[in-house]
Amino acid sequence: MSALHAIRSRLGGLSGRTRSIGYFFVSSLFARGIGAVCQILQVPIAIRVLGNEAFGLWVSLMSISYLITFADFGLGQGTQNKLAVAFARNERALQQELLVNAFVVLTGIGALVYLVGSVVVGAVDFTGVFHIKSHDLGAAAPTAVRVVLLFFCLNFPLGLAQRLSYARQKGWMHNLSQACAGVASVVGIWFAARLGAGLVGIIVVVQSSVVLANLVLLVIQLGQLGWIGRMRLRFNARTVKDLVSLGGFFAVQQLLTLAMFALPQVIISTSMGASSVTSYNLAQRFFNVFAILQGAFMLPLWPAYSDAAGRAEYGWIRKTLINSVKATLLCTVLPMAIATLGARPLIRLWVGRTADIPPLDLLWALFAWNAVVFLQQPFVYMLAGISEIRRTALYAVAGTLASTLFMLLLVRPMGQLGVVLGLLAGFVPFYFVGAVHQVVGILRVHLARADGLPKDEIATQAT
Repeated sequence: MSALHAIRSRLGGLSGRTRSIGYFFVSSLFARGIGAVCQILQVPIAIRVLGNEAFGLWVSLMSISYLITFADFGLGQGTQNKLAVAFARNERALQQELLVNAFVVLTGIGALVYLVGSVVVGAVDFTGVFHIKSHDLGAAAPTAVRVVLLFFCLNFPLGLAQRLSYARQKGWMHNLSQACAGVASVVGIWFAARLGAGLVGIIVVVQSSVVLANLVLLVIQLGQLGWIGRMRLRFNARTVKDLVSLGGFFAVQQLLTLAMFALPQVIISTSMGASSVTSYNLAQRFFNVFAILQGAFMLPLWPAYSDAAGRAEYGWIRKTLINSVKATLLCTVLPMAIATLGARPLIRLWVGRTADIPPLDLLWALFAWNAVVFLQQPFVYMLAGISEIRRTALYAVAGTLASTLFMLLLVRPMGQLGVVLGLLAGFVPFYFVGAVHQVVGILRVHLARADGLPKDEIATQAT
């Protein structure tokens, strides 16, 4: 009892924001674990029901549809930041205005994407595109594509449930809802299999669980806030403009970051042949395990930074940033370095001896690449949380162009190793150094203001 009492006392002494980060982190690990188990359980059931060809088409459609999420132009992330500041300042009218306007715009975007996508679907020969051999599957493919498209477009506005929970410092609610959705999808697939459902039925079961989870989460939160039946449905063009303006920079940075991770394999494939991608991909997948771990403890900090910025608590922001850098070093970079020492036998045990095992120099080069990316993340999350993303997006443009140029120059004389060195050559001076420099300048200015320094001294601190 004394130990339990001590734990409760310790937790009671933490700030509400710190407890929220802790709940977010623990629930994130729980939800990711449940999600991984559900994915493992889904696969054999779905393959048994659909067969290899239909299952492959389903996986392909899901992979392609993830690209649709960028069609919201970063509006969801921009809304999250604005809402977090509004909640921190207890501006209730602004909270409703932001949510309502974002919901209207995202509903419009979802409807437009679905209409345009439906027209495209009608003009595409999916049998030829995906090399489908089964006549029945070829006939069902257009309907399957439309169903996938419909559910993803529904999630444009309903995805605000996640953004609202993050802004309220209750990200654990979203994590639990996604865990429930994963379990529901497995149960649904099992029932669909018993009923003999085909590809379209399986897609409906899996995707509807995600949509329903978001809808329930949104309704629960609106009820907690007392907004059901009391929301003012007033469209404000200026609010929408602000959200789209901020969200656009998030979208640019996301797309360019995605390109940074996708381009190396494209360049290796087109310059050295598709078989040369295997060893690079296996090595990067090996390091991706550590990225999952870092993401679990970094993601809760984004809304927390937004809340702290809304309250002008930049001392807390600086302290949290320093702690997140230390956590990155101890929890991801150091274990990753130790794992790299035994990476080759571990990868061989994982994929077998017939696969192309990455050479040692490539492994250590990719370790350096991933370590730099991990160490940059605390600074980027801070900048994203306080909405200082405009200059970061410009750094991303310059860094992506520089990395692409260096990769193209180095791939032929140095092969895969040259591609990784090219990544580093563009990433370090722009993505990494740019983010660190920007963070240092911002913290100096805000901390100087908090100390009551004159404006001319604050300008000096900024430079």
